[in-house]
Amino acid sequence: MKHVIQYSLFALAIGLASCGDFLTEEPKLSQSNELTLGSYEGLDKATAAVYGYLYDDAWYGAGFVLSSELRSGNAKNPTNSDFASGRYINEYSWNYSSGSTSNLWEYAYKAIAATNNVINNLEGKETSDVTAADLNNLKAECLFIRALSYFDLLRTYAQPYTHASGSPGVPIVLVSELGKPARNTVQESFSRVVADLLEAESLMQDDYKRTGITDVYAAATKPAIQALLSRAYLYMGEWQKSADYATKVINSGKFSIFTAEDLPYVWTQNTASAGGEVIFEIFGLLSNEYNAYWEEISGMTTPDGYADVMSSAELRNLYEEGDVRLELFAGHPDAPKDHLWTTKYWGKSTERPTYSNIIVLRLSEMYLNRAEAISRGASIAGASVASDLLAITSNRGASPATPSLTGVLTERRKELAFEGHHIYDMARTGTTLNRTVDYDGASSAQYIEFPSYRWALPIPLAEINANPNCVQNEGY
Repeated sequence: MKHVIQYSLFALAIGLASCGDFLTEEPKLSQSNELTLGSYEGLDKATAAVYGYLYDDAWYGAGFVLSSELRSGNAKNPTNSDFASGRYINEYSWNYSSGSTSNLWEYAYKAIAATNNVINNLEGKETSDVTAADLNNLKAECLFIRALSYFDLLRTYAQPYTHASGSPGVPIVLVSELGKPARNTVQESFSRVVADLLEAESLMQDDYKRTGITDVYAAATKPAIQALLSRAYLYMGEWQKSADYATKVINSGKFSIFTAEDLPYVWTQNTASAGGEVIFEIFGLLSNEYNAYWEEISGMTTPDGYADVMSSAELRNLYEEGDVRLELFAGHPDAPKDHLWTTKYWGKSTERPTYSNIIVLRLSEMYLNRAEAISRGASIAGASVASDLLAITSNRGASPATPSLTGVLTERRKELAFEGHHIYDMARTGTTLNRTVDYDGASSAQYIEFPSYRWALPIPLAEINANPNCVQNEGY
């Protein structure tokens, strides 16, 4: 069934601002879809431009990651008046309404529209200089971005698959033109994520890497596709498939876990090092940001910036003395001693704030995915919960983790802190939130039971007003 999207601007959102000089028939600002999508070169540059949406301040550029950390108990707002900006208060206190919710909806659907435009215009573009493999690689990139967009929309605006697969998910849009699509179910939406990723895996060459970019890990590759499949299957409770795809990435030999010596420094690199942990990341650069201003994640988490979001004692208390991950929290000479911010986004230079890369997929997650899947019944020859957890803790200066489901989930929280995972891990495992250590937000949000309507954020009011077929989430 063909679905269409409701906003005309989405149908035009092909990212021309980042790729304006590749055609000269029309001035940059009057570049038409027909011209841009009429050649392989135009399609290739339009695809490259789509990655900029991921860096928007509502998505990986800040809000998507920081909101999840604030809601989960990993982060909190500064209480010292010199560092309390007054922003991100709603996220910490789960204070959402249709008029005050995540803006991810807008930018994810812009990315989806842009990828649709490329996917639906590749036919007939093969020439003596453009092979079928070239076109397949381009399509696979777009399928990966579209799948990631839908996956993040589902994590934000829908109840978890493992709890309510038949509940409202998000509209699945495969053709970017005017329309008013209804929401597909969570199950149907996840099926699209998986279908896109499986097709991308089948189309992309094993050694494909986008050329002409500064950071080759900031574009889709086959390991990135497989890593996202492992994650999607984990969220679906497909334990064996999650373990199988994690194993594909682990056994590829292309990545290795950060050592204890490397871990404090990898976050400030301009580009990811070959052979390290990074499978896919968002490249931080002013010109790469769809909305280019200082609402970027570095500014939000740096005490010399806006300092909106700092770590909680609840999180830091999980680490034992000698665990190198404790070094990833730092204070400020003018701040109280209990005000410690994550250093994962302190930027690529000594100036504060500055731009940071945001790691989306990395090798440690694959070990954690596989360990959890095995703890729930999956089987991988030569792998065990204990060995997969040890692969991480032995590189962190930490004691071996307890080889159980609880041990895996605790290690996930410690290893992936401030990377936008924990609140969604709580949702998919049906874990009630109870912030007791140093919570000082609204009393109504200290304890959030599961299940509850509150685990799915409200759809933005603008969408509800524009599209009568898009029903609002329960409770809003």
